[in-house]
Amino acid sequence: MFKSLSKKWWFKFLFVGVLIRLVLMPITLHPDLWGHSSTAYFFAYEGRLDVYNYFAKLPPDNPLVKSMGVNDIFIYPPLTYFTLGVFRLLVRPFTDPNFMPMIWNNNPAALAIPTLEWHLFLYKLPYLFIDIAAAFLFASLFDEKKKKAAFALWMFNPLTLYATFMIGQIDILPTFFTIFALYMYRKKSYYWSAFALGIGGSYKLYPLLLLIPLVLLSSADFKERLKLFLFGLLPFVAISAPYLGSSTFRQMVLFSPKSQKMLFMGWNVSGSEVVYPFLIILSSIYLYLYYAKTKLSPEYYFLLVLMLIFAVTHYHPQWFLWITPFLFWVFLKFNYKYGLLIISLFLTWFVITLFFESSLTYGLFNPLFPDLRNVMGLTDVISKYTDVFQLKSMVRSYFAGASIFLAYIIPREFKKFSS
Repeated sequence: MFKSLSKKWWFKFLFVGVLIRLVLMPITLHPDLWGHSSTAYFFAYEGRLDVYNYFAKLPPDNPLVKSMGVNDIFIYPPLTYFTLGVFRLLVRPFTDPNFMPMIWNNNPAALAIPTLEWHLFLYKLPYLFIDIAAAFLFASLFDEKKKKAAFALWMFNPLTLYATFMIGQIDILPTFFTIFALYMYRKKSYYWSAFALGIGGSYKLYPLLLLIPLVLLSSADFKERLKLFLFGLLPFVAISAPYLGSSTFRQMVLFSPKSQKMLFMGWNVSGSEVVYPFLIILSSIYLYLYYAKTKLSPEYYFLLVLMLIFAVTHYHPQWFLWITPFLFWVFLKFNYKYGLLIISLFLTWFVITLFFESSLTYGLFNPLFPDLRNVMGLTDVISKYTDVFQLKSMVRSYFAGASIFLAYIIPREFKKFSS
């Protein structure tokens, strides 16, 4: 069996990539994992479906509230918690049911729990299968000459390793469904492509912004476009509908500060009104696509929207996984011509990430080296010599400038390819 597998072009990349993931999973920890695991606990062990109102009503002396608070825990659409709950049900036979209550009762002592590494491994394990599926789907978007490179890029993708298998964040789920939407679009299954974006938007909202470009590319008929749009919204509306009456859900998910981060940047037009650069450029992208006679592939327009988000938003490091497939697409599509530019964009992410709190950098290795939590953060070190915020602002400005360049140059590259 192993001899036959070794003849598969993807086997060596898969084997080494999975091995790296298996090593990272039990030795890295970010506190966000405890928040996700708490919501999953209530689903898997208590069968609770409405976490929003339940968490909002917890008394101040509840161990979970005292240990972590709840304001940053239940901030995602409900499908996130259902999925995390199902994940936890799958690994439940191998976990200690008292593990999460122990974390709530004594969070600072979590690193001393003897089964910590085992639980870290199990809590992240379901993501491994989603990630492998994403690798094969991503590779399928390219011809035979580039399929191997695409698969290798994904398996050794630092963003996946960091966001999914070190932090333990859920961003691989909406990322998977954006890739799946492209796969279905290539198959001319436009309704299922739109539906996939709706599912992705039911984990984190950003795939819903990609729905309009997909709809405009899929058909020229107004009624058909409207049906596609509504079909794409169906998963998010159907799953969220039971919770719309909850003020907690509306406040923490639909209108939370994190879901509106791209609107933080505003240009004053009066003492109380602003215009939003994000909405100005986003509407321009939509309108251009609506009226343009020549349209490019959906990857380009998805990339435009995502570059816009990261150009004007103080984003969390794990979010950069959203745009990674599309930067890889540019790298491969144009025969590695813009490799240096793509690397520089990843470097902007790396620099920005280094200046976050230590729990997002070397602090991830606290399970191996508990004393790391006492080490001074990089921001504190650099701030002794220069203005850290100015440095970060310069890095963000470069990303914005590079995004404008990419938006300009890609249509011209398509013309060269077609001529």
